[in-house]
Amino acid sequence: MTESPYRPSNPRAPEHRRGSRAAVNGCLDVVLGLLLVLLEGLICAVAAYSLALSRWDPGGSKTAGPPPMDWTPVLVFGAIAAAVALIAVVLIRQNWPWAGAIQIPVALLLCVAAVQVGHEDYRRSHPAPASTPSDDPGRSGHQCLSGGDNHECLDSGG
Repeated sequence: MTESPYRPSNPRAPEHRRGSRAAVNGCLDVVLGLLLVLLEGLICAVAAYSLALSRWDPGGSKTAGPPPMDWTPVLVFGAIAAAVALIAVVLIRQNWPWAGAIQIPVALLLCVAAVQVGHEDYRRSHPAPASTPSDDPGRSGHQCLSGGDNHECLDSGG
């Protein structure tokens, strides 16, 4: 009988001799992943709370113009996302596939949160300019740029 190239010649050979390790118990793997998610959620909650306290101004002091862009929340949530992604890679390489797979969406959500916080802070520090009223009360909705009368611009389309 010919031996298959896909099966080891000795089925009783120890796992470490065949070059692959046995997978960790599935239930323990999932529980570890969920516990890590809880720990990461706690870390994010503490970071968000401390960042909110650092921005809180009880005196309400007014500054001239919009506030400057604050990169601290972006960097904090980005660093937490990078750490979670690194943990996911390590867990998957150490043969904890479910725990690592659970960490991947968490890392992606933290990346989205970092981008959202950065966008919100950018919008707050760079407000849209106030709209100027149009000089053209006519139907065209365009402003006459030639310096002439509005009737002159209505005929030319501009």
